[in-house]
Amino acid sequence: MKGELKEYSYRKPLTAEGIKAIDKGTLNYFDLEMYGNLNTGLLEEYLEEKNKREGFKTNAFVWWKVLVGLLIGIAFAAINQYVGLKIGMVVGGSWYVSYLIGMALKWKPAEMNVIAGTSNGASMVCTGFVFTFPAIYFLFYNTDTHSLSIKLPIATVIISSITAALLGMMYFIIFRRVWLVEDPLPMPGFQASIKLLDMAHDLSGGMAKQAKRSLIMVATVTGLAGAFTFLRDFPLFNGSSLFDKWFAGDGNTNYGPGGDLQQTPTIHNPGEPVQIQDYTYVNFNLSPIMLATGWFMEFKSAFLVNLGTLFSWFVVIPVSIYFNIQFPSKTGVMLTPIETAWPAGAAYSNIARIMGIGAILGGGFWGLIKMLPTFKTATADLFKLRQQKGLEGRRDYVGGKGWYEWPITHIPVMMVITLVAVSGLFIMGGFPVAGSIALGVLVAFTTFFFGAIAVKVMGETSVEPVSGTSFIVLLLLFATFKLLQIETQVAMVMALLGTTVFGGAISMAGDIVQEYKNALYVGARPYTQMKGGTLGVVPGMVVAGLAAMLFSVGLAEGKLNLVAPQGHAFEGFANILMGGNMNIWLLIIGAAVGIGMDLLTGAGTSFGLGMYFPLATSLPMLAGGIARDLWEKKWLEPKAKRENWDERKKTTTLLDTYMIATGMTVGEALVGTLVAIYLVVPLITGSGA
Repeated sequence: MKGELKEYSYRKPLTAEGIKAIDKGTLNYFDLEMYGNLNTGLLEEYLEEKNKREGFKTNAFVWWKVLVGLLIGIAFAAINQYVGLKIGMVVGGSWYVSYLIGMALKWKPAEMNVIAGTSNGASMVCTGFVFTFPAIYFLFYNTDTHSLSIKLPIATVIISSITAALLGMMYFIIFRRVWLVEDPLPMPGFQASIKLLDMAHDLSGGMAKQAKRSLIMVATVTGLAGAFTFLRDFPLFNGSSLFDKWFAGDGNTNYGPGGDLQQTPTIHNPGEPVQIQDYTYVNFNLSPIMLATGWFMEFKSAFLVNLGTLFSWFVVIPVSIYFNIQFPSKTGVMLTPIETAWPAGAAYSNIARIMGIGAILGGGFWGLIKMLPTFKTATADLFKLRQQKGLEGRRDYVGGKGWYEWPITHIPVMMVITLVAVSGLFIMGGFPVAGSIALGVLVAFTTFFFGAIAVKVMGETSVEPVSGTSFIVLLLLFATFKLLQIETQVAMVMALLGTTVFGGAISMAGDIVQEYKNALYVGARPYTQMKGGTLGVVPGMVVAGLAAMLFSVGLAEGKLNLVAPQGHAFEGFANILMGGNMNIWLLIIGAAVGIGMDLLTGAGTSFGLGMYFPLATSLPMLAGGIARDLWEKKWLEPKAKRENWDERKKTTTLLDTYMIATGMTVGEALVGTLVAIYLVVPLITGSGA
């Protein structure tokens, strides 16, 4: 009947062999027919029923194994934050390490899926702290007193973020059936995780040996990258590192971080004619993280980010100097680049970076406008769900066996808990009562609706627009607090803290949906996946919050060489909302550039991030992307063809490079965090900040 036909947006047609295997009931996990029929909808419905029958036979949640994943995730809660502040993206590596350990110890794929989910639950909760939290310190930190000029109860933010993150995860119990089974979102790139779990499924002696070799490789590269970072960053010589001595002359230059392949910039005497060397400045930061990030991103994505940097340093900065564009200084006096000692640096800090903030905002907002149809369908998806009556008739419960999914009835309970907890915690933290209650309501509301948009976009593109949706939430919160006649600075602090809570919540929503996707193809129950993820949230959020305070003080003090592009973008946006001193036209022009690049490339926000990066930061990322493409085209593909490798051999070889890149990331981030502790803790303990 016509009225019973369903419309699907993402389903793909089944292959003939897939139809035959599903019809006979012989299709199994990791069969070739499974790979040939991913995202067909019928395969997912078949596996859903198979999981309901067979998922209770083995226990995928083994406590001691899950605790291994938890410990990995806790470590990465700080590491991911360092990486996010360094490159403007949270690049998760904990699941790689979890998978490798599982492969080495011959754990089952379903167990590894739960363990990786626990690890990600602990490590990815830092997202809100990475994007928004530093802006509070950029705005209100006093370097003379080493303290914030406003009250900031860190426990309030951490506990509020925990409750909101749990709520964000529970919300997407609702959409799991619709977006992963009935009409499965494609989620580009998830196949890599399934391939790794497939490799674990084939636990031959050679495969276990390969996993152990990879673990040794990660550990070795981590040690080498860590040692390199220590020599580059640790102040061994009267406040200067070894690399400061080598590459920055006397180690006291203000023009670039130690470890850059650079010459000290020519000092320009204000008022004298501008020389050709004053128009821009080229350097290359010796950063294992940036090289590894470029390798993971591949050339195309790395080039789109780098294109924004090249635009800043070879178009915006020279043009700003040539036309002597004015900008407001910190004292309010209008200056031009040639009135400073370093014209290129002044043009970058005061003109190109402001345009970069505008491009991030423009690309983010334009992305949200493009998502309006998604918002409509996401809302419609909610109303597709059937009303369930009685325990035995529930979709989340299997009679006589137990919970297949986490109980959907917990969602309204968690909504009330979040609303009461966030409101109560902010009231106890000394914030206005009316504003605190409004914040609790808005966090619960925005986590659902904007989270639905962000997750669906992630399912379509593999990128979750946390920063783009967070700008909207910041604007909504600040406007609400001003309507409640809350003092401007207090309203902005509350709005930034609320946006931090929101960012953590929707990042966890995106994470649990990805884990649900993987679980469907390996036979893990959603219940155990949710159980593992929730276990990781609490310790991960505590570590993330404490690390955020540490890094934010270091950034505000100028002790840490981290770009923190989103943090500065939120600082700029907050300044505008509070009526601060900033050239609005630069933001408008930047927003137009971001929108234009989004129309041309679909990556306006990435281009904006690139505009904000120093050239020294962006070039290593591009070098990593170029190296990846050259390696694949000149070495991997020819050798695989010459020696007739199968897909498993190619995957294993590529995985080796991922392990090297992961070791480079972990090594620099881990030692960088230890250096940050050494530099910043005395400031915190000495001032009570």
